[in-house]
Parts: sequence; structure tokens; C-alpha cells
Amino acid sequence: MAGQIYFSGLASGLDTDTIVNQLMALERVSITRLENRIDELENQRTALQSVRTDLLTLYNRSQDFVLDMVFDQIAATSSAEDVLTVQLSGQNPVRGSFVVQVTALASATVGTSSHYLGQVVDPDAALESAGFSETPTSGTFTINGTEITIDAATDSLNDVLNRITTNTNVTASFNAATNKIVLTNTDPGDTDIINLGATTDTSNFLESARLIGATQTGTPTTLESTVNVAVVDPNNTLDDIFGVGAVTAGTFRINGTTITITDPSTETLNDVLNAINSSEAGVTVSFDQSSDTIRVVSDTLGSRTIDFTDGTSGFLAAVYLDTADQTAGTDAQFSVDGVSMTRNTNTIPDAIGGVSFTLLSTGTSTITVNDDYEAMIEDITELVDAYNTAVQTIYDELSEEGDLGNDTSIRMVENYLRTTIFGRPTGVTGEYESLAGIGITTGDTFEQDVLSMLEVDEGQLREALETDRDAVESLFTNAAADGIADLFESYLQDMTSATGFLQSRSGANGTISDQIDSLNERIDAIEDRLVLKEERLRRKFTQMEMMLSELQSLNSFLLSQFAALQTQ
Repeated sequence: MAGQIYFSGLASGLDTDTIVNQLMALERVSITRLENRIDELENQRTALQSVRTDLLTLYNRSQDFVLDMVFDQIAATSSAEDVLTVQLSGQNPVRGSFVVQVTALASATVGTSSHYLGQVVDPDAALESAGFSETPTSGTFTINGTEITIDAATDSLNDVLNRITTNTNVTASFNAATNKIVLTNTDPGDTDIINLGATTDTSNFLESARLIGATQTGTPTTLESTVNVAVVDPNNTLDDIFGVGAVTAGTFRINGTTITITDPSTETLNDVLNAINSSEAGVTVSFDQSSDTIRVVSDTLGSRTIDFTDGTSGFLAAVYLDTADQTAGTDAQFSVDGVSMTRNTNTIPDAIGGVSFTLLSTGTSTITVNDDYEAMIEDITELVDAYNTAVQTIYDELSEEGDLGNDTSIRMVENYLRTTIFGRPTGVTGEYESLAGIGITTGDTFEQDVLSMLEVDEGQLREALETDRDAVESLFTNAAADGIADLFESYLQDMTSATGFLQSRSGANGTISDQIDSLNERIDAIEDRLVLKEERLRRKFTQMEMMLSELQSLNSFLLSQFAALQTQ
């Protein structure tokens, strides 16, 4: 008890602590036996859970057969997947082979502004007011090592181009039709690269002329501005780009869908393009900086053109879409077994019943729709693998090294599975009466003391399926419900369920858990009893030590008295 003081060998010289500990260890043997039994039960519970997991997998694989999910599988293939790809799209696709010849793919109609949007640069006006998107600055720039000086306030574009032509071996000109500047080596046979710029340059003329980074080609070497030198900035407001009044608050329509402009002084060109893209106009519109135009692509493939109708805003006229250059799309043109067809899409869902195919290029491909033997073989192999795994787990757990010993109920499960897999269903049809007939056997060798696993000869199985698929199916599931999958599914359904006997034994509230709880309660009771017993032992040894001590004191007193009498 708390606060109790014990004396170990005070008078007797005995190691009473060790004696008590040894006595209690003997008393704890029963607890050790119970703890060992708990370990055994926990191992059994884990083993049963493993068995249930594997049997549940076998049940699920068997159920696939019973639910007609194995032998009704169909595959659609394309002999030339660079021409078209194919996929099943219906419940009852038409079986057979279909020759599809693709002569044209469907394409989208594309419309572009009939003119670039930026203003035409005035080559005779001072550079700073000529209309460049990026206004040239005064200073110097370099071509082929020659430094050219300009004054943006007084020099015109023509002045600068004449200066380049006069002072370098390069001829400079302006193409008003494209709003681009062109540089050409003066010597007709000169293919040398035209060198642009130097670290000492102080003017941005080459940048504003869009000459930096331009591709150089031809004989003589020629280059031109990468983009229109007056290309608009789509982030600017409509008033800034087109001038006040060119675009007003109002509407316009594309393919009959109305787009509204509220305030040209605050709305940017990008704002309007985004409004079109988010509308139901059925087009995708973008600004092409390289050509300084707006590009409109129909979301629907086919030959229908895009309808542009300017309303009260004047926007379509400002961006030259009221007179847009349109390249009409094309319809897909193809034939199926010689029958010509057209569609305004490259995905064809209705030419072959239950099959959809997507055209990728012109050419010929054969679409084959037939039984999917590869998928069937895979599912059958998965069932065999699930069986092998389940019986191997059971075999291991029932062995001498296993945790289930000779559990009668699990032994019965093993016997049922092995008997069923090698059985001959009465409901079979055709020439195959057992799994061995379709290439599922234990292999070429057999050892009586070793668990033999099933093996699948895929070649023989494929041949059996192609020869008589219905006969193969009847081995696994048939009208008599005695196929291998029929029997496995029926037998394992209750056994592996949440309320089945495996779960009732190994589950959280199963019989094994109840046994473990009961044993733990017994251990707790024994522990409580041993605590009291140890206290009693220690008290008795302490009392003994105290009595011995008193006797030793009395003995010493008597000896001293006796010695005193002898000296008198």
C-alpha cells in the first residue's frame, strides 16, 4: 500500500526482495499464458482478414462474369490510326469491318480584317507626328557601321530613308501598302548580312521601325519591318486607336449575336474582343500583331461563312470586318464501304451504328468491330490469379507455420474452391467441358506435397474463344448457374460480406475480439489480485524481520546479564 515501509533482510540477512519477486514471477505464469493466447488470437484475426480480402477479390472477379461484363466486350480498331481513330459509342455496335476513305477534313472558316488597323504612316511628316506606334526619338543609330543622325522634330521618314541610302551600301524604302520599311543591299549580288545598331546608338529609330530582329533573306540581302510600324496597341481605348467618333456607343452582330459597346473612351480593343469570345457568337477572335489585323475563326467546322453585321457602333467598319476577307471552311468528305458522306465535323458519330470515329488525315483505314478477345483473356486471367492468391493464402495459414492451424471452417473453404475450379459444370455447351480444355491447367509438373497454381495458356485460350466463345463462357457462367464463376460468386457472397462468418470472427466486434477482451479482463483481475498478494508477502517478511530483530536484542541482553553474573 502507499506509504508502507518494508525491511529486506534487516535481521535475517535474507534477500527478501528477490524472494518476493521470484514468488510473484511464479504467480505471473498464468498471465503470460493468457498474453500468449492473446497474441495467437490476434495473429488468427489478421490471418482471417487476409483470407477474407483475397476471397473478396475472387468474389468480385467472379461477379464480373455473372453480370455479363466479360464475354460481351467488344473492341473497335482502326488499321491506320494516323488517318482516323475509333471508339465505341453505343450499347449495341454493329459488328464487322468497314473501309473508310477520307478525302477531305472539315476545317473552320477564318475571317480577317480586310486592312490593317493602324493609320498609314505619313512619310513626309516629322517623325514625332508621322503616326508610328513607337515614336522615334532624336539621336543616332547605326547601319553597317555607319552612324545616322536624326531630329525627330524636323526630319521626316523620307529624310531618314534618303540619308540611309546616301550614306550606306543599303537602299531604304517605305511600303505604304504594308506600312513597313524595307532595307536592301545596294549591290544586286551582295548577300552580306545587314548589321543593325551599335552600343553607341542614342535614337530608338531601328526599334520604332520594327527592324530589329527582322529575318534577312534573298540576293541581294533584304529585310523588312517585322510588323506594321503603326500597329495598334489593343490595350488602348477605342477612341485612342481609331479617333473620337470613329466608334460610338452602340451594337454590332456576329452570327446574329449582339455585342454592345458602352463607352469607347474607356473600353479597349481587347475588352471588345473578350466580349465577343465570351458571347454565343460561335467564334474565337484575336488580334494578330504581326499583320495588325483581327482574326476571327468559326468554332464550328464546315463551309458556313461568318456573318458580320455592323449596327450602330461602327466597330466592324473601324476594324475592317464589315468587309472581312473570309476563307470558307470545308466539310469533311469521306466514304464508308463506298458510300459517300459529308459532315461539318471531323468527329463522326453516326456513320456506323454504335461507333464514333475521328478523322485525322486523308487516306484509307479499315474499322473493325468485333469481340474483344484480349479483354476477355485479361479478365479470365485475373479470375485465375485471384483464385491462385486466395488458395495460396489459405494454404499458408493452415500450414504448420501458419496462424490458423487446422481451422476446420477455412479448410472447408479451401476444399470447396479447389473442387469447384477443377469441376465439370453440367450447364456447359459446346466442346469445352473443363478449364483444361481451354488452356487453364496446373502446368506440366505436379508435386503432391506442393500447392499447384493454375496457369493460363493464352494462345490456347484465344483459340478457344475464337472457335466457340459461347462454349468458353458456359464454363464460367451458364443457364444452370453451375459455371465456375456462378458457384464462386454464390458461395463467397455471404462469406465475404460485412455480416459473413469471416467478418463475424475477425471483425472489430467479432468473436475473436470478444475473446481478446475477455482475456484482457482476466489479466486485469489477476494483476489486481497479485498486487494484493505481493503486499501481503512483503508485510509478512517485514514482520518476520522485526520479530528476529527483537529476539536478537533479547539474546544480546541475556548474554550480557550472564557475563555480569560470572564476574561477581
